[in-house]
Amino acid sequence: YDVVVVDEIQMIGDEDRGHAWTKALMGVRAKEIHVCGGLEAENLVRNFASLCGDDYELNTYGRFNKLVVDSAPLNPRGDYSTVRPGDCIVAFNRNDIYAIRKEIEERTPHKCCVVYGNLPPETRAAQAKLFNDPDSGYDILVASDAIGMGLNLNIRRVIFHTIYKSNGRNIARLDHSSMKQIGGRAGRRNSPFKFGEVTTRVAEDLVHIREALATEIEQIPKAGLLPTVEHVESFALALAEQEKREPPLSEVVDKFGKLAKIEGDFFLCRQEAIGAVAKRLDDVKMELTDKYLFCVAPVNGNDQFGLRMLRQFSEAHSVGKPMGFHINIGHSKVTSVEEVGKLCSKHNVLDLFLWLSMRFPGNHVEVASALQQKELLINLVDESLRASGSASNLTVSHNYQEHDLRIRNAYRRHLREIGMPLLEQGGEERGAEEEEEEEEEEQGSLKRSDWDERAFQTRRRRSGDGRRRQGRRAAAAA
Repeated sequence: YDVVVVDEIQMIGDEDRGHAWTKALMGVRAKEIHVCGGLEAENLVRNFASLCGDDYELNTYGRFNKLVVDSAPLNPRGDYSTVRPGDCIVAFNRNDIYAIRKEIEERTPHKCCVVYGNLPPETRAAQAKLFNDPDSGYDILVASDAIGMGLNLNIRRVIFHTIYKSNGRNIARLDHSSMKQIGGRAGRRNSPFKFGEVTTRVAEDLVHIREALATEIEQIPKAGLLPTVEHVESFALALAEQEKREPPLSEVVDKFGKLAKIEGDFFLCRQEAIGAVAKRLDDVKMELTDKYLFCVAPVNGNDQFGLRMLRQFSEAHSVGKPMGFHINIGHSKVTSVEEVGKLCSKHNVLDLFLWLSMRFPGNHVEVASALQQKELLINLVDESLRASGSASNLTVSHNYQEHDLRIRNAYRRHLREIGMPLLEQGGEERGAEEEEEEEEEEQGSLKRSDWDERAFQTRRRRSGDGRRRQGRRAAAAA
């Protein structure tokens, strides 16, 4: 190529997907590569250019429109009754997203679009188009951090539902880069808004948002790598020769990750996920090189249906049969959030099948059928999301406020387990007594109607208790 553009380069440090950006940047054949994205990847890109003997030129661009952090959270009740057209609420849990959408459409005149990672890409694009259309009647967006990349959205204000999310192992607070990436979607240059706003649902989160937007982003220390089939095959042969036996692929992957010495600015991606899939396929008889391709296939490790279908595909391939599939899509209307999730899971399995069909070509009839079913699934998901307001067909039985309380308490417990202090909004260290009060509150059965008032009364009471304890400590010191 004469010119190649690599976008969202900051993803090169992602633990799961960073290897794709490293491969694109280091492996593409082009006279010139334009790299776009966050400045946190600048040092890595500069180092790689030097390593490859390439010329390097840096151009930086600031925001065209101003981005401001509101002085207060959305409202003192912690709900979404005061949203305005152009608002985007960002949450990190599918059930939270649908519960927020339901509340807004039942308690306000607004209609909502939804965008999150497990939706088909075509559905995300359709929802974004609906939100951007001023004549569609949809003027609120409820989304996950999937809005941070790949979608052009006319957002006036980003509202962080929470700044805590699961990283697959425990609950973590969003890093500054993520807060900037998500908050920065408000008031973009081509939107109809002259400036962007950022706020939160919970007052204590505003402190962290302000800090993140005012802080220089730290450079990404390392870029992701994924062992190739050739790497794994060579290592497996050496391991078999040393141990006088043929180890299963799961053992090969595990020992490769433990023994590999990664030089320079790199780390290994997806080793735990690949090892987990390899264990599921250890008893399937096939060539190691083929099995490794199944292990790196795009399947969600938390999706049991997807994992079962991957197993089914691998068993068919191992005996030389076509990788056929038999998925009951159904044509009835979707009635719950869980059913939407099942449709998305089936769509992901079709994507998995098409991915494998490109690596192991064979049955063109099955591929054509998969493409047809994929289109049908997308239409069913789109139809379910277009139902809105009190007439919505989607049953939602989820309390986002109670769920958020559990998430925050889990985060506090994690900090205690690793020996880190938890600071209050004003910088005062929290005591064990205050944390125990919150855990006791979590155990209580709070009704949706009285949760708001009790939560804020409790917060004010604890704030006062904290000041009194601080005064007693000061008096004792004197």
